Amino acid sequence: MRFLNVALIKLCLVFLLGIFIGFYAEFSSGSIIVILCTALLLFIFAFIRATKGIFQDIFFGITAYLVFFCIGLATVHLQEPKNQPSHYIQNAENANFGNIIKVRITERLKDGFYTEKYLAEASEVYQITSEEEKVTSKKLIGKILINISKDSADFNLKIGDELLIPAALEDINQPLNPHQFNYRNYMRNLGVLRQINLSKPQIKLLKDENWQFKALAEKWRNKSISKLGSYSFQSEEMAIIQALILGNRREISTETYENYAAAGAVHILAVSGLHVGIILLILNWLLRPVEFLPKGKYLKMAIIVLLLWAFAFIAGLSPSVIRAVTMFSFLAIGMQLKRKTSAVNTLFMSLLVLLLINPYYIFQVGFQLSYLAVFAIVTIQPKIYNIYTPRYKIPDYFWKILSVSIAAQIGVLPLSLYYFHQFPGLFFVTNLVLLPFIGLILGLGILIIFLALLNVLPDFLANFYGSCIAIMNRFVDLVAAQEAFVLTDISFSAFITVLAYLMIVAGIMLIYKLNFRNLSFFLIAVIFLQSGLIFENYHYRQSEAVVFHKSRGTVLGFRSNENLTLFTSEDVNPANELFLKNYEVATKANTINAEKIRNIYNFSEEKLLVVDSAAAYKIPGFKPDILLLTNSPKINLDRLVQETNLKQIIADGSNYRSYVERWKKTAENKEIPFHYTGEKGAFISSAKRK
Repeated sequence: MRFLNVALIKLCLVFLLGIFIGFYAEFSSGSIIVILCTALLLFIFAFIRATKGIFQDIFFGITAYLVFFCIGLATVHLQEPKNQPSHYIQNAENANFGNIIKVRITERLKDGFYTEKYLAEASEVYQITSEEEKVTSKKLIGKILINISKDSADFNLKIGDELLIPAALEDINQPLNPHQFNYRNYMRNLGVLRQINLSKPQIKLLKDENWQFKALAEKWRNKSISKLGSYSFQSEEMAIIQALILGNRREISTETYENYAAAGAVHILAVSGLHVGIILLILNWLLRPVEFLPKGKYLKMAIIVLLLWAFAFIAGLSPSVIRAVTMFSFLAIGMQLKRKTSAVNTLFMSLLVLLLINPYYIFQVGFQLSYLAVFAIVTIQPKIYNIYTPRYKIPDYFWKILSVSIAAQIGVLPLSLYYFHQFPGLFFVTNLVLLPFIGLILGLGILIIFLALLNVLPDFLANFYGSCIAIMNRFVDLVAAQEAFVLTDISFSAFITVLAYLMIVAGIMLIYKLNFRNLSFFLIAVIFLQSGLIFENYHYRQSEAVVFHKSRGTVLGFRSNENLTLFTSEDVNPANELFLKNYEVATKANTINAEKIRNIYNFSEEKLLVVDSAAAYKIPGFKPDILLLTNSPKINLDRLVQETNLKQIIADGSNYRSYVERWKKTAENKEIPFHYTGEKGAFISSAKRK
């Protein structure tokens, strides 16, 4: 690839390695300082030695890599809450009853079934001394997840609002079933370690005026939504417009979102690199006359970057928009200056800057997908395009779109399979039809918002734009309806994802330079991927029994290789339980049978007794080793233990909590292991059912 700065890319990769190790390894502040200072001194010495030409060796390069590695470590160390003295996890005493935390709303999340969800940044804690009724304040930092019950959340919090809330912070719940989505890890990757559940009476909304830049952006976005709401857009049309232009996906229905995902067009619903890239191309074309002015290239570059950030402001300055605009601001600067540099260099530079600002971006799905898609487009697309050269402009235009779509799909495919477990087989059809018009839809949408804010938007133009959105929705629905082309429930682990990207990188190196080394690297990567798939198939070809956690229900599963047999209580429909679908996908299992739960099960060397609300446990000649309690049976557990020789007691989510606490104390007194699925998650045993 022309003008590719390999050294820059290697330095960025070493920096990334430092970030990953910083997240997963423990380093004290003192050790980080010593390591970083030592690396800097070695680098300075190597630089002086290299400039004087005393020695010609690789010492200078090694010290440069070491410095970037240490910068990655230090970046994570500074951002980690455990290393910030004012963070709330370092001030556990502030969670005492009577203390109050002052927070500022920073982001509105997608609502839950019963709660509105917000992210907030703590600023102060007010400590109340009950004896003297004295109030003292102390600086406090850290992001908090705030859940407000919907029946009391009628005051519609906005970005920038300051609140006083109780300092009763709780851990974010972990998944209670195997292979279930881990919301705690997801929040941790956003820098959020605690949550609080509130109702309206517990919240004091401060009336202070807030002029934060992000709050102003959110205010303008809400004003834009309000103005658009006065026109005759249908609900789904309005939801798509908000997502497409304003970066607000909260109003999109689940059905619409799933249809876009099945059609391979879900990237359209999030303001990301696609949107910003198209806007960049439009601005670059519209502002071409500026180049003829004195210093026109520099003026054009400044105008484009300014307008890109103006679009980010209109879209509410959400994290995904900020990331995309930052990335394409670098690309815009490179385009206008026309320096002899590769787009890959610019891409890695923007990656370096963003991760220096917030290393947590590396774990966020949108960040990963955006950079992988752009990287694949700038590296793979030219090679795909050169396979066929159309003679006429129209076929050439569509061939460019198709080659871009294929390249982007190659770049994000392993990660998409890992996160979403499906592949839209008709993605190329969707992109061939929609991408030629997406620039027009984006440009017209921005114009419509601007005219609506000025109260001069003609009804015919609003109706026309609504019709365009409706046609796009109908086309997506039509593609999504071709279910035979949507491959779902694809099992793809993190380990296989890494191996797949290793093979993709090796393939890119091979197509750019066909030599023995690159061919060997590619073949080795293929062998590693095949070996990983074989290993995982062998790993999951085993038997296990699982007592799943189900609130107000009982689900018991027995898996033998790829076959899964379920036993459930009458109020449970296995087909409707998402946690069972996640388990099947992850373990590559298929449910071959679903039956009503019985009272007795035999394991290889152990016997399981299920005691439900009927409280029937006296079975002649049957001495259970494991006891499963369901539906809150009224039994004397102490007597049952005396009559049997139990090795394990299990209580699932169908029991009253008060009963569970009583059983837990009995088990502790009898020194019998007790497992409550509502606390410890599903109970998993490798024993095989007979």
